[in-house]
Amino acid sequence: MIYTDTWLQDFSDYNNINNINESGHQEITIFKPLATKKIRLRLNNLYDDVPLKFTKLVIHREGRKSIDVHVDGKYTFELAPHSAKWTDWIDIDIKANDYLTIDIHSPNKTIHSLGSNLSESFTKIKNFTDRNDGFFFGVSAVQAQVEKKPIKIAFFGDSLTNQGFFSAPLSKELTYINRIVTANYGISGNRLLHPGSGKSQWVQSFGPAGVDRFDEMLNDFQPDIVIFMEGVNDLLHPGAGSPIDELPTSQELIDGINKLNQKCSLNNIVFVPMTVTPFRGNINNGIYAWNPKKEVIRQEFNKYIVRSFPYAVDLAPFVSDASQTRLAYEFDSGDHIHTSKCGGRKIAQFIERNLIDKGLVEVIKANRQITE
Repeated sequence: MIYTDTWLQDFSDYNNINNINESGHQEITIFKPLATKKIRLRLNNLYDDVPLKFTKLVIHREGRKSIDVHVDGKYTFELAPHSAKWTDWIDIDIKANDYLTIDIHSPNKTIHSLGSNLSESFTKIKNFTDRNDGFFFGVSAVQAQVEKKPIKIAFFGDSLTNQGFFSAPLSKELTYINRIVTANYGISGNRLLHPGSGKSQWVQSFGPAGVDRFDEMLNDFQPDIVIFMEGVNDLLHPGAGSPIDELPTSQELIDGINKLNQKCSLNNIVFVPMTVTPFRGNINNGIYAWNPKKEVIRQEFNKYIVRSFPYAVDLAPFVSDASQTRLAYEFDSGDHIHTSKCGGRKIAQFIERNLIDKGLVEVIKANRQITE
């Protein structure tokens, strides 16, 4: 029997958010790509200084009886500060491409260990309040027992990955093509070369530099493919909330991405980097974030990605307007850096075509000797 994560969302430290659980009740509905008869949940309290209490934790599917979830045989429990823990194994009959709802009751009102996802195609959050910002607490992964090893794809990046507008629909479509599971390791505000710094109220949640957290992702998820989309915050933040001396050269970005590629090569993992999308027009911390120098660095970095990595996805031209320095209207959420939900679906289709055209599924089967 094989144990594999079938749903995963990286958590971060949102120390500036209070009363996320004002109602004391939260539901997380997730898409389950693989059939299984046993699952367990990863409970997450990594960034809080107080225990996270669970007075009730159940799972259910539409039209089916709910199932109590236990930890060490108990159905009420608490999770120690700065810790994560797996629940006991749960007997449940889940079909492939089904939905599962996780129902959490907790007296903790303010919780800082949070995940976030704005797309509802793979993960849907209900907080029983007026909140609709996609933040959720408590459960950061679901693991299943399966008979055959799946192909595992990790999405690694910043808010463009984290929000789920392209990664969620792409994940869902890929599961229909083959036995594939995905994990979202996007962190809003994350940079390739530097940890969070500067004046933003969100700085604590930006997390460690991508080059520093990459190993943890490789060890925890053990992916076959990494779809990488990071670098825009390395250019956007300096001088617009972060110190200007943190602006990297194109060579420093190249050195950073090469480190990630080397780590993948050593572990027989296919590295799929995407070119850095444009951000001209964005205002960050009240400051116009773009300038010609940053644009030159972006263009030089993108040229290197396209010519250096066989599975690179040249996303930037696809989402740019005629100037190649701004997001095209059909992709722009309005802040000139993040994509819209509709734009995200188009990006997902674009990436999917690239992955299929490059024969990545067959490459992974050959590398890992995965058989149907």
